[in-house]
Amino acid sequence: MIPDSMLEWWDKWELRGLILLSLVSQIILTLLGDRRKRKPSKLRRALVWSSYLLEDKVATVAMGVISSNLGEYYNKGEQPKNVNPQLLAFWAPFFLMHLGGPDTITAYALEDNELWLRHFVGLLSQTSLTVYVIILSWKGDWLSHLTIPMLIIGIIKYGERTWSLYRASIKHLRDSFLRSIDSSRKSDQWQESRASSLCGRILN
Repeated sequence: MIPDSMLEWWDKWELRGLILLSLVSQIILTLLGDRRKRKPSKLRRALVWSSYLLEDKVATVAMGVISSNLGEYYNKGEQPKNVNPQLLAFWAPFFLMHLGGPDTITAYALEDNELWLRHFVGLLSQTSLTVYVIILSWKGDWLSHLTIPMLIIGIIKYGERTWSLYRASIKHLRDSFLRSIDSSRKSDQWQESRASSLCGRILN
């Protein structure tokens, strides 16, 4: 029912459209992520909210498209149209870095911090998928070697976001608050005991 021309167009622009959509969402979050509370407006909040939801979904879908295209390239014994294995593998670490999000926004709401475990699982799965894509398309040329530093940057970026969500979760904040109260009480007790010992020495 779908014309062949439409299928060819979709095959050509599917990944490119995901790349453009991911880049646009990253730009919006970079420019407006830290302004949604200082200068609130319905349009700005809608853009930030939709971009925040899109960045994870688009990057995840794009990684699936990359691995699927590479699977067709190597498993079927025929070269699909518009498939460049090295270029596909080069884009995989970029999407891993996009999953880390920009520095202007880590979580849209406080409730999102409780999803740090989901992001940790996503970090493990997406990193494994990226490594699989790189190994599958490895040719030993300069473009293949260039994916290694991009992979390291993507892991650091996504890991930084996961760690920030964990540190801002309610359980961790509560434990940190209780530890600070306990340390403050111990400090007060130590100062009181030191003051009493000094007073005793003076009186003696």
